[in-house]
Amino acid sequence: MYTMLVISIVTTAQEATYSPYSLHGIGLTKFRGTVGNLSMGGLSIVSDPVTPNILNAATYADLKTTNFSVGGSYSTATLKSSETESKGSATSFDYLTISIPANLFGFGFGLLPTTASGFRTEETVGDDTTTLLGSGGVNRAYFGAGVQVYKGFKLGAEVRYNFGRIENEVVSTAINTRVSSQSDISGVSYAFSAIYDTTFKKKYTLRYSLNYEFSTDIRSKNNQIISQVATTPDGLVVPVAAPERGSVADRKFSLPSIVTAGIAFSQKNKWLVASEINFGEVNDFQDRFITRDNVTYIDPFGIRFGGYFQPNYQSLNNYFERIIYRAGIRYDKTGLVFNNEEINEFGISFGLSLPLSQGYSTIDFGFEAGTRGTTNSEAIEENFLNFSLGLSLTDKWFNKRKYD
Repeated sequence: MYTMLVISIVTTAQEATYSPYSLHGIGLTKFRGTVGNLSMGGLSIVSDPVTPNILNAATYADLKTTNFSVGGSYSTATLKSSETESKGSATSFDYLTISIPANLFGFGFGLLPTTASGFRTEETVGDDTTTLLGSGGVNRAYFGAGVQVYKGFKLGAEVRYNFGRIENEVVSTAINTRVSSQSDISGVSYAFSAIYDTTFKKKYTLRYSLNYEFSTDIRSKNNQIISQVATTPDGLVVPVAAPERGSVADRKFSLPSIVTAGIAFSQKNKWLVASEINFGEVNDFQDRFITRDNVTYIDPFGIRFGGYFQPNYQSLNNYFERIIYRAGIRYDKTGLVFNNEEINEFGISFGLSLPLSQGYSTIDFGFEAGTRGTTNSEAIEENFLNFSLGLSLTDKWFNKRKYD
């Protein structure tokens, strides 16, 4: 019953995602950057003196002010199979981060969800109804630092502790059985990055960026409980016998290694256009719990374009000239293959950063429309809308006073 993805009913998820694809691996990728990143297709190359890019540790070297950022999102989607159509939605916390400059280097730390699992599917065949539920995800606590080695050349490194719990439950009315599965995920991972900026005509900058996320071991400590149940007249599923522990083994596998390379062209405090490509090696990545015959993993790949425009960041009379306008586009091969069909994503995004008073703090809004998956081979196509909201607060710390 675990191999099935065909659905007849999908209800609104109370988790960070609504997607049946989050059943596989360690869940569906959740974190793609801050609201500003997301609004430009997920670019990791962009940074400035007040807002670092937490996708790329080398950007901490650009910091001139302390920054506190927090963000969340709401997603809704239409899910289609070859026979049915339904709706799904989810609300989630996306990141909390603090970044601090220190002369020629900067550092940052924070907490964010990297993957999410959340769905409810039902399939009815005759008198048998099989219900599959998922919840949880993997989080990341991280510390990163970036340093300027010499003018224009910056290096960065990040250490990450990945942890979380993913739970699945399968209830079958035909055999009156509930199988509850739990995986506790843990592991440490690392990333290194480099940036080189070259400036010409005093106002234009050409930036090259390279980021490498190492393949690293992840441990999945697994438990399973099997219960005999009955369904009450009002639809509640209740146990009727003492539960038994299933025979499942812990698993250890490696996260895919990812290389991201990018190039950006910009005019300082005015505009930027950029492009990135990322590709990975799947290594021995697998499902956290069991091996499914109809699910395999291949090397992931992605490409994205985006940029921003700010008419006049110093304008005192026209608030709209200080707004940052963003847009982007992305295409991702997720690496998941279901029934020999690659599950890919495509998204178009837009966003705004609205300044607070005359400082550098902003309220950030983002929007993305896209699609994931296909209706071929009993898979699911998801047409989604993502709405993101973030708060970025900046201030100068550790200023040396000129007068006592």
